[in-house]
Amino acid sequence: MYQKTFSAFPEWVALGTSVAFSPFIVPIVTAVIVIQKHAMTSQDVLLWLGIVTLFVTILPILGIVLLVKFSKVGNLHLHAKEERIIPLCFIVLSMILGTVILYKIGAAQKIILACIAFIANSIVFSAITPLWKISFHTSVTTGCIMVLVFLVNTSFIWFFLLIPLIAWARIYRERHTFLQTVVGTLLAIINTALVFHFLQ
Repeated sequence: MYQKTFSAFPEWVALGTSVAFSPFIVPIVTAVIVIQKHAMTSQDVLLWLGIVTLFVTILPILGIVLLVKFSKVGNLHLHAKEERIIPLCFIVLSMILGTVILYKIGAAQKIILACIAFIANSIVFSAITPLWKISFHTSVTTGCIMVLVFLVNTSFIWFFLLIPLIAWARIYRERHTFLQTVVGTLLAIINTALVFHFLQ
């Protein structure tokens, strides 16, 4: 019994890591930190966070659920790269709409900048996906860490120590190759740095 539990331990760690650092969760946690840093009132915090959550997580997940229901994709995890195209296009459009709404209601410039960084990374990785199944777990988390470093505090750079764990989890679960996790990380660093270089 002990041996069986011990042998399953890496699998549970890999699964837990994959869930905790889901591309649908990490941007919301990042948004909470950025918004709390730059919002002037608690009302702004709730409003801006509600909009980000709706357009970055809730609507994209609902869109994928509908695609599964109508048999356009196999499951919610979108394991096959061929199934990711339509959901990714919808996610990008949803994020753009959410960003426009934030801009129209006068959200802080830093919040808009963070959203633009999210969109820029999503567009790049969506363009790559039809050709190669790049890791969204490592790329999204990397992009979010970059946002925190630029917009909140440079001490968040220590969060990069989490990237090898996330990469290992994706490789262990046979969702990606080592190269796909590394390239996702490097491209997210470059893309996000360029966004802040030209727009900040």
